[in-house]
Amino acid sequence: LGTIIGDLDATKSTWAFAIPGKTGSEIDPVISALRTLWDGQSSRHGGVTPTRQEDAEQATAALHLAATLCQWFLSGAVRRP
Repeated sequence: LGTIIGDLDATKSTWAFAIPGKTGSEIDPVISALRTLWDGQSSRHGGVTPTRQEDAEQATAALHLAATLCQWFLSGAVRRP
């Protein structure tokens, strides 16, 4: 996620999103969704640093967001024009 967020942020003008926004780059809503997943799911990797406890509701929401993001890319809703 960190890599794709950085890559999309650095190349915003080369991407398109099917839902047009009012301001900013077309891809900003996608980057925002990716950042929400990245920042919100701190325990997705094991490690030495303790993470906050996440409950089933948070995990379910993260799963649905991840599935939506994957579908956007696979369906062409997020694409290089």
